[in-house]
Amino acid sequence: MRLKIRTKIILSFFAPIIPLTSIMVIVSGYILNNLYNEAQRLDDISKQRIKVTDLRFSLNEGLMPGNDYIITGNKKYADDFKGISKEIEERFKAVEDIARTSETKELLKNVKNSWQNIKEISLKIFSIPEPAGNKDAGILMEEMDYKWGYPAIERIKRWMEIDLQEYKDVLEKHHKAWKQLWITMTAGIIIFLTICTIYILIYSKIASRNEEELRLHGEIERNMAEAVYLIRVSDGVIVYTNPFFERLFGYEPGELVGKHVSIVNAPGDKSSEAVANEIISTLMRTGVWNGEIRNIRKDGTTFWCHANVLTFEHPRYGRVWLSMHQDITERKKAEELLNQRLDELERFQKVAVKREFRIRELQERVKEMEGR
Repeated sequence: MRLKIRTKIILSFFAPIIPLTSIMVIVSGYILNNLYNEAQRLDDISKQRIKVTDLRFSLNEGLMPGNDYIITGNKKYADDFKGISKEIEERFKAVEDIARTSETKELLKNVKNSWQNIKEISLKIFSIPEPAGNKDAGILMEEMDYKWGYPAIERIKRWMEIDLQEYKDVLEKHHKAWKQLWITMTAGIIIFLTICTIYILIYSKIASRNEEELRLHGEIERNMAEAVYLIRVSDGVIVYTNPFFERLFGYEPGELVGKHVSIVNAPGDKSSEAVANEIISTLMRTGVWNGEIRNIRKDGTTFWCHANVLTFEHPRYGRVWLSMHQDITERKKAEELLNQRLDELERFQKVAVKREFRIRELQERVKEMEGR
């Protein structure tokens, strides 16, 4: 009984815990997946910003050789420009795959166009033999710097601002996801502890009641090796039978539980019905009864029992009758045989007495005849 109750409590404990855990795992998995994706996105944006920043620095450097050549007239700056141009072309290739929005695509297109013009103007500047103080060289430098160079750099700055805002948005989502994860875990722990507390209280109450019931049943079975069963007063249903009772009445363990007590009373026996009514009437008045009653086994055979019945409050079943039966069938048979013998003796005695009177009567008549 103790094992069954504990098993039920354990199963009822895990009944809400398993779906709760499943929900927490699913929600936590979803949030963790978002955290991972957002962390990847933050890393991608950081790499994009690095590429865009590199392009900006390269474009800025691309303006310097032409300006330095105009000032110094040194042809080595033309060679420097070739190296920087190659680097800028590689930078453009690196940022082509990260320009995903319409705005960044438009910015990239304008910057490329600016770079083509910067490159053409730079080549024109390098083609001037004596650029120092040359008026045309000054005009070309001004066009290269102010018309194409600085606007291109400003467009790249705008691109960087877009990436920075996207980074901030993703970072905010990332922080929010962490908060959601902590809230979910905290709520799960609180719910888990609440369920544990509730079940500890329930288990303590049920275990206490079960211990009391086991103690009561144990005392009953230890103190008397009799057939014992409990009957709920409210409806006359059998709620407990001990092994002695089950063996005496020929039933399997627990087979009688839930059956009405009339199942063990001999049917069609007016005396048994009268005794049953007497038992109920006496128990209602005094709470106790003892006497003899005829019962019936599962196989249909009847037998006599001496029963002691008392009323008390059971921790689980409420008000019950505790009935303790002892098989007195053999004693009843012996009593019947003894009564039969006594009856025979009584009849024999009556016959003997009548015979004695008859003998005396005959003797007296003989005497009367002899006196004549």
